[in-house]
Amino acid sequence: MNHNLKKYFNNINFFFLFLISILTLISYFFNLPSTYIYIFCFLLIATIGVSHGAYDGIKGKMLFYKKFKNLNFIFYFSYISLIILVLFFWYLNPSISLIIFLVVSSFHFGKEDLEIYLNKKYKYHQFIFFLKGSLIILFSLFFSFEQTNLILNTIIFSKNYELLSYYYVKIILLLNLLVQILSYLYFYLKKKLKKIDFITINFEIILITITFYLFNPIVAFTLYFCFMHSLKNILLISSELNPNLFKGINIFFNQSLLLSFVTFFILLISLIFLINYDFLENSIAKIIFIGLASLTLPHIILHYFLENY
Repeated sequence: MNHNLKKYFNNINFFFLFLISILTLISYFFNLPSTYIYIFCFLLIATIGVSHGAYDGIKGKMLFYKKFKNLNFIFYFSYISLIILVLFFWYLNPSISLIIFLVVSSFHFGKEDLEIYLNKKYKYHQFIFFLKGSLIILFSLFFSFEQTNLILNTIIFSKNYELLSYYYVKIILLLNLLVQILSYLYFYLKKKLKKIDFITINFEIILITITFYLFNPIVAFTLYFCFMHSLKNILLISSELNPNLFKGINIFFNQSLLLSFVTFFILLISLIFLINYDFLENSIAKIIFIGLASLTLPHIILHYFLENY
């Protein structure tokens, strides 16, 4: 099953390369208004992007059924409470909340990108997971420093916030890539990483680099989150549901459809509310990043309990 998943993940990478090539051609020949682009990104995040998280409802039932039988409401109460807690803390201290979100999401992205290739039980691998996931924010700052800082200021309700100076971004990014490449090379030479996996990991890094070079931060993040992170999670969950991947995908969508619709409409209603007080682009940025921050914490905690208990 692991071998088949890797094959499907490789297919996603090639699909992703095809996708960014098509979108690059479209952006070259058509000068689309930024409003349309932001709306498109919102729709992708609110559908494809959050769909793998919509399956958390089923995972939560599985977890709590083992412990408490019919007390499924404990899961939903805990999950929703964590979402509200994140939103409340973000309101109280957005700067600290942003840093926590970036650290947690960096580890989360890296772990789910790499755990199929690297054994997560080794502590050093956990550090590599974080480095891989942190490329998302580092590439955003490196290729689109002003735009990224503008987005960060928008979502923390500030005007002059700067996460890192451009000088430090360059140094940290260089060290990050150097440590990662040397680590993957070491794992390969020590036969802890297969040759094809070594190539795949580096190919993914190249794809992410190209994406953040070609597109603005919102578009680049949306493409990565929806068509690399989320799609691979959907395939992983589907493979666990049924050895026949296509049957597994069908089961996945049937079981997660209701929560996907609920999440979509909550995000849509939140957007409609926010645009009464701010520009559409700013409102979408807040929905995407603050919304994902609130969903990420319970999502990660649930996965931790499923893996360890």
